[in-house]
Amino acid sequence: MKLSIHFKVLLLTSALLAGLGNSLRAADAAGKWKSEFTTQIGPMKYTYNLKTDDGKVTGQAIRERDGETATNQITEGKITGDDISFVEQSKIQDQDIRIEYTGKITGDEMKLTRKVGDFGTIDIVAKREKAPASVTIAGKWQSDFDTQIGLQKYVYEFKLDGENLTGTAAHDLNGEKATADIKGKVTGGDITFTEPFKFQDQTIDITYTGKINGDEIKFTRKVGDFATEDLVAHRVKEPAGK
Repeated sequence: MKLSIHFKVLLLTSALLAGLGNSLRAADAAGKWKSEFTTQIGPMKYTYNLKTDDGKVTGQAIRERDGETATNQITEGKITGDDISFVEQSKIQDQDIRIEYTGKITGDEMKLTRKVGDFGTIDIVAKREKAPASVTIAGKWQSDFDTQIGLQKYVYEFKLDGENLTGTAAHDLNGEKATADIKGKVTGGDITFTEPFKFQDQTIDITYTGKINGDEIKFTRKVGDFATEDLVAHRVKEPAGK
């Protein structure tokens, strides 16, 4: 089949436009980016919280230096393809300083040139902070461990609402059983909660801090000012069909 010259031109134009569209598609800049670098006034740590909307970039630049933290607004931001630029509106010693950033995004890395007014220019690299993998903690967990007052057998039942943790801690000590309500927090793979424990008419706060790893939690358990121990809790698997 012979194609007319006009039709061939249309096909070529469409292909070129499609390629141009792909090349200009904005890179993903949204998220939290971290960078550490040394300037004329010393080392700095930065967190850039970026938001994007139809090619515009906004957000905040959080600077840490010598133990002091400052939060500055990001303005005049734009992104075209993998090119990004924005301005950090800073103030140093009551003087307004315009810090200009220009650079390129490649995946989870930004290579930026940072121009601080008329004072100096340096190249920096910022890396995207990955969001923690979602953690499933709801359900029952079991742990047996030795303490100063004997072998403890625990069943923890957790409920999660956002980062807020509630539930119960049921323990068996030498055949004596008791259940307490617990409250705490889960952030990423980190877990903390408090169990009120009654012992000889006295209420003692038992604090737990730990790390969740699949079906296992490694805890440090602090019993008031009396003792601290490490323990491991394992998820109780529900029978199939439940």
